[in-house]
Amino acid sequence: MTSVMGFLQLLREHFDQVSPESYRIVWSELVRISDIASSLLVLAKPEPAQFCNYTLDTIIRDTITLLEGQAHKVNVYFDSSPIPDVTLHCSPGQLKQVFLNLFKNSIEAMEDGGGTIRLSYDVQPEHVIIEVTDDGPGIPKHLLATLGQPFYTTKEKGTGLGLMVVYNIIQEHRGHIQFDSDGTHGTRVTIQLPIAQF
Repeated sequence: MTSVMGFLQLLREHFDQVSPESYRIVWSELVRISDIASSLLVLAKPEPAQFCNYTLDTIIRDTITLLEGQAHKVNVYFDSSPIPDVTLHCSPGQLKQVFLNLFKNSIEAMEDGGGTIRLSYDVQPEHVIIEVTDDGPGIPKHLLATLGQPFYTTKEKGTGLGLMVVYNIIQEHRGHIQFDSDGTHGTRVTIQLPIAQF
C-alpha cells in the first residue's frame, strides 16, 4: 500500500494535466483502504499494550489538538470543562485512539450543520467518568445495542471497525462505555476508567 501511494504521488503532475479530480478520488480511496487495513490488523493481531501511568489531561488535550483543525473546517468546536488532575494506568496511545475515534464520529455527524463537542468529568474514589456529547442528529434507539459489532455501521462509507476498536480498548483497560441518544438530537458517550492506585 505504501509503494502504491508513493508512486501515485510521483505521478500526480500527470494526473493534474489530465484530470485533477481523478487524482483526488484515487488518493482518498487509497487512504480509506489503508485505514481499513490498519483497523483489521489491530483487531486480528493486536499489539500487546504497554501500560504506564499517564495523565488524563495529556490524553484529552493531545487528541483535541490533533482534530481541532479538521473540526473547525466544518464549524465544529470543542468545549471541555476543566480536566481533572487524575492519573490512569493505561496505554496512552490506545486511549488516544479511543477519543480520536469518538471525536471523529461526532465531527462527521455534525459536518453539515456544525455544532459543539462537550466534555465533562466526574472523579470518583477509584475511577473517572468522562462524558462526551455532541449536537449531531443522534442514533436511533433500536440501533444503540448494535454499536461495536464488527462491520456494523450507519455511515455511508463506514466500516464498522472504529467503534469495535473502541470497545476492545476500553474492555482491555477494565473500563466501561455506554452510548445514549433519543434518536433525534445529539449523542452522549459515557466512559468509565479506573484511576491508577499508588
